[in-house]
Amino acid sequence: AGGAGGTSSAAGGSSGGAGGTSSAGGAGGSAGAGASQPMPAKFTVSGVVTDGDKPVEGAIVLQGGAKGPAMTTGPDGAYTIELTDEVPAVPAVVASKFGYRTAGAEFYELPTGPVELVMRWVTPPDNEGYTYGHPGVGDPKLDNSTDYCGHCHTLMVAQFQETAHRNAASEGLVQDLYAGVTQAHADEAACTAAGGRWRAGLVPGTVADSVSKCYLGGGVLPDLNACGGPGKPSCDDPSLPAGERPTAFGACADCHAPGIEGKAGGRNLHDAVGLAYEFGNHCDVCHHIADVDLTQPAGLGGAVKLQRPHDTFDGQIGSKRLQALYSPLLDVPNGFMGGVYQPKYSQSVFCGGCHEQRQGALLPGQKLDAARWPKGLPVHTTYSEWAGSPYDKPDTQCQSCHMPPDEAGLKSTVDITDESNANITFGYVRPPEQIRQHTFLEALDGSPRLIEAALAAKVSATTDGQAITAEVTIQSQNAGHAIPTGDPIRSLVLVVRAEGCGAPLTAVGGMTTNDVAGAVAEGLVGADVKVAGATLTWPEGAARAKPGQVVRFVHPTGEWDDYAGVGFFADKALSPMEKGLEIRAPLGEAKVVSVGAVTITLDAIAPAAIGDVAYLGDAIGDLAEGAESQAIAGVPGYTFAKVMVDADGARLVHHYRAVDIASDNRIPTDAIARTTHSFAVPKPCASAKVTATLLFREVPLMLARERGWLEDATDAIVARAETTIPLP
Repeated sequence: AGGAGGTSSAAGGSSGGAGGTSSAGGAGGSAGAGASQPMPAKFTVSGVVTDGDKPVEGAIVLQGGAKGPAMTTGPDGAYTIELTDEVPAVPAVVASKFGYRTAGAEFYELPTGPVELVMRWVTPPDNEGYTYGHPGVGDPKLDNSTDYCGHCHTLMVAQFQETAHRNAASEGLVQDLYAGVTQAHADEAACTAAGGRWRAGLVPGTVADSVSKCYLGGGVLPDLNACGGPGKPSCDDPSLPAGERPTAFGACADCHAPGIEGKAGGRNLHDAVGLAYEFGNHCDVCHHIADVDLTQPAGLGGAVKLQRPHDTFDGQIGSKRLQALYSPLLDVPNGFMGGVYQPKYSQSVFCGGCHEQRQGALLPGQKLDAARWPKGLPVHTTYSEWAGSPYDKPDTQCQSCHMPPDEAGLKSTVDITDESNANITFGYVRPPEQIRQHTFLEALDGSPRLIEAALAAKVSATTDGQAITAEVTIQSQNAGHAIPTGDPIRSLVLVVRAEGCGAPLTAVGGMTTNDVAGAVAEGLVGADVKVAGATLTWPEGAARAKPGQVVRFVHPTGEWDDYAGVGFFADKALSPMEKGLEIRAPLGEAKVVSVGAVTITLDAIAPAAIGDVAYLGDAIGDLAEGAESQAIAGVPGYTFAKVMVDADGARLVHHYRAVDIASDNRIPTDAIARTTHSFAVPKPCASAKVTATLLFREVPLMLARERGWLEDATDAIVARAETTIPLP
């Protein structure tokens, strides 16, 4: 990481004392590249590891660039190590220990006496006055000095630019939910007509620039604070008086904008400007994480412990700062970097600092059911899903899949390093598994995409002459967590379709998709919806309906799906009803022909009775990769999601509003989910084809439509299976 640590060490020699690095030669002496005698293939170095004052016990001593540690120091700090020319680098002895800057000494001639390795302790506490360095953009022409991390780590910085970590603070979805803004209405008239409020608000990433925006649907700031209500300025209005500004921030910035300078944790997401906004979780933030403690709340100020350095080279106030950058590598004694060994960087616990989140009720005056959620509401449980799975092993940590080994042919984490120049300054030649790609792969990244590699679908069918019964199985494989995981707004939607003689078959039994699959409106027949032949009296539906849409009807069977479940819902003591997923059988659908003030006219008699449920949605078309998501609640199929509920019972709310979880039927690690569906046999047809298509959705469709996130409301086809069955 450049910029924050001063100027670079001189190439080709030892790193001097900048990082606690000793010179080579005799005790305290030095030796240059002009040694008159060739170095032997092997030689022994002895000495002591100190902190500049006293011996350091527990220091790991190894040859720089070697495969593993050679020894660990005892109370006297003494070491003896054999160095060999089998390591392709200038021979060097290196000492590492968590909490200390790694020290090293290179040898261009044989040492004439003991060699002291001086390790500088990283002095706590975290330095809130630290100024973060620029990560760079991964272009050597632009990252043209050590002020940029990309000057040396060019490829890794280029990879980072394409990741969600880079966009964690600037992502529009995050900013909209935080401020309570929708992008669906671009002017005051449209905003007001939709029930929103047209107000001035902050331009994200700026200190005080404002723009008129549409506030609709709630948000972290207006829901957690007293500002932003009817007749009031928005919570993010830069001109808001100090006494009216929000003070509750929902801990969003603790993971989405950790690079805000100053106090770590508890910050307003709108404090993210400059590097903090543009680059999110960037290099100089991530590599100042000294520790992760999962007994604490997620993010900065809790589980994630920052240690920004304030030590100086000479110990004098105002002198050049001595850098301290953490990594999982033992042998980084480069004085400019100030490398500090932290093995958690290669362990899942490091990711768990933000990807494991339990919370209390965030909205004022609300609370959780303490008996049901004694440790807080588990809104984000990727780490604990992994920790409870068979993948909790040293060689299958999160980084194994999401930061795969280098495939670009790098020899080191520094792009230009190879066997000809490997040393303390340029780093060492490393195996690919130590050169992790900084791609932070997500579900739809990779080839094949991670989620596709983790799921397999099969479908089989039988018939008794009257109906076709199709069984669909979805197998989780090679995933160390539930699918989908992460933010609970993600879901899988399984659509099961049958056709014969070129026409779709009528579904007569089995599960149907629920509101997770998207419904423009949902109503209970006999209460919300009155049925009279082909006419529905349905005020809410009529206010949203358009000709060409469809109304699907399903029958609540009073039976509940006994799915495998994740976390709380995996408890075998829970009854199917307590798992919260009622089986709703298909009744049929009809197209919307016309819409009145409170009525909807269909093209067929509504196949529903009192107690059934009506879903207003889209006429399902071809299911294609990347197609705009459709509102298809009520079709034959199944939905996989963690369904969050707020204090009013509203489902599919964002987790900041949640006080409960209605169900969690996501697919556990290595589990199989099975669903059964029945279709009427077409006559006369020689055969029928059944197709099962599994869609992945990153955001709930109705939330995306409310907020204007249509480019994010697309379907990814992550599994598909079909079978053809002969008919009698």
